[in-house]
Amino acid sequence: MSMTTQILGSKEVALSPPYIPGDGHGEALVGRDRECRTVLAAWLVQPGFVPMAPLLVGEPGVGKNRIVYELARITGRALYILQGHEDVTADDLACGVRFSDDPQRKMDYVLSPLATAMLTGGIAFLDEIGKLRARALAPLAPVLDDRRYLDSTLLGERIQAKPGFRLIAATNSVDLAAEALPDFARSRLRPVLRIGNPPRAEIGRIVEDRCRRLGSDGGGLMKAFWGLWDRHYGERLPSPRDTLYTFALAMSLADHEAGITEPGSMARPVKVHKRHVEQAFGQLFTPGGAQ
Repeated sequence: MSMTTQILGSKEVALSPPYIPGDGHGEALVGRDRECRTVLAAWLVQPGFVPMAPLLVGEPGVGKNRIVYELARITGRALYILQGHEDVTADDLACGVRFSDDPQRKMDYVLSPLATAMLTGGIAFLDEIGKLRARALAPLAPVLDDRRYLDSTLLGERIQAKPGFRLIAATNSVDLAAEALPDFARSRLRPVLRIGNPPRAEIGRIVEDRCRRLGSDGGGLMKAFWGLWDRHYGERLPSPRDTLYTFALAMSLADHEAGITEPGSMARPVKVHKRHVEQAFGQLFTPGGAQ
């Protein structure tokens, strides 16, 4: 895999590639105007202050990542995602190494998504930050205050953030409730935005936007979905992910029933019926399914 390189101090380093949202995520976001406005305001620079680093908190599937993709689209900045998990180390936040494709050397230095965003003035998204151990988070302290740098022990270099650099993080509610984030990180990741499930009307718009194949049948199929949901879960709202998975599976069930093995191979899309929504719902949510 070819990677862009840059000279940092006395060393040539490879940059992490940006994430380019696809599969419908590159289009404008449905809803979440308040959340996007809050983050964009927090990223504005006031005299004597540095841009804030907001933290999105919510259950899986409510659209935290989708909000970040929209922010990258609005600002026109490159997006770099560092995926949090318990095996991430403090060194991983800055730089790693890989076997080189260049026969003249054995190893390449590869900057992390966070370090690349700092060096290039992009957006760093620390996803699932609550899963990182406190020791791994320690190098973030100077990144999140007015020092705005990240030290790499492996490189022996200090990475200073470009003025355009912005940072945002996200975590699931359960990880934040478990107080996984140390105090120095909690105090610097501000503001904290609680992301809940959108209202029913907005969920309907999301399905309409992502499942345009349903066309004029979408309203009736959405009504069928709400009937099933109310019967099993009452007033509790589904996440956008839950709802989209249901309709994605319903469309695939309709295609499979018609003998289609490759999506888009028919001149006209196969009609999706209420029974396909019922079958998909039963597979995903009712007892015996994989909710």
